[in-house]
Amino acid sequence: MQQILFLKTHKTGSSTMANIFFRYGDSRNLSFVLGRDTLLGWPTKFHIIFPYRFFARQPNILCSHARFNKQPMNWLFPKATSKYLTILRNPVDNFESVFNFAHLGKLFGLGDRLDSLETFLEKEIPFNNSRNVMTYLARNPMMFDLGLSLEYFQNLSAVNEYIQFLDREFDLVMITDYFDESLVLMKRLLCWEIDDIVYVKLNERFDKEKARGLSESVQENIKRWNKADVLLFEHFNKTFWRKVKNEGPSFYEDLAVFRRRKDDIRRLCLTNKVRRQRAYHDKFVKGYSLRKDLQTSTKALCENLVRMENSFLEYLRNKRTEELRNAGLEKQTSIKKETGWDAAKDLRYEPVKTRN
Repeated sequence: MQQILFLKTHKTGSSTMANIFFRYGDSRNLSFVLGRDTLLGWPTKFHIIFPYRFFARQPNILCSHARFNKQPMNWLFPKATSKYLTILRNPVDNFESVFNFAHLGKLFGLGDRLDSLETFLEKEIPFNNSRNVMTYLARNPMMFDLGLSLEYFQNLSAVNEYIQFLDREFDLVMITDYFDESLVLMKRLLCWEIDDIVYVKLNERFDKEKARGLSESVQENIKRWNKADVLLFEHFNKTFWRKVKNEGPSFYEDLAVFRRRKDDIRRLCLTNKVRRQRAYHDKFVKGYSLRKDLQTSTKALCENLVRMENSFLEYLRNKRTEELRNAGLEKQTSIKKETGWDAAKDLRYEPVKTRN
């Protein structure tokens, strides 16, 4: 299968997933849906005008942040020839991660302390995106990424109907809390190999930036505030384990092999040293240190394994530009201003004269 739409959700391990798709597609010279940065029009719903032009080449993989929009996505990735995937995380951990990573407490005037989450949940907060686009993630962030409009967040019938719609649209909804199991399911769905899904966790916050030991009342309020995400997660958590069960005992054999291979690759590539690494602008996350004694044959693998999303995207954009240049298409990426029709004279207009 070489047409894959991965709907990237916020703070669900989706940056690690994107790295897997980048490595797979780059090694096979597949075509990616690319934009100017990590976002494909987000928070606006996806439209085909958001990515760079494709010319005559059919795109193979979309794995950047894009808000789900059925019609243009189905046009670009036909259901008959594509697989649609996304990933969800239990709403308590997801919302804590989104809230603190996006500094939503500060954006809502509550300060940037870890306890601002509790203060936020105790207030009646009206929606206001005038401060920053990240405030779109301040309620039901996974449902928002998956395309449900804000006006339906408190409409139970609309939420349930939308969940059923998503169930029909996506071939696999993975679960961050069972990341390895999710990848084995994906490998089987896409007919990949074990080495195609090895990974290290990317874009992970430092421990001091995580709100640890949330009280029962805060956890309950997170669930109540993000009720649509709770219903979404509960539905797809059930479908996930149903898919695992249908795979039979060989699934767990695959899982054991994968975990051994993942550990082998990690020992091959990395030291135990954690370093501070820039992710986006002023965002710093946990980074990795590569071993100094890497063989030439494995160095590229190890470097790509820890490569951050912005770096990979810049490389893929440059690669695409070079391909267009070699095909003589690079100049067509900009619109040329047209001159008048009298620039040349060969087909000059000479009217028939009916009067002397």
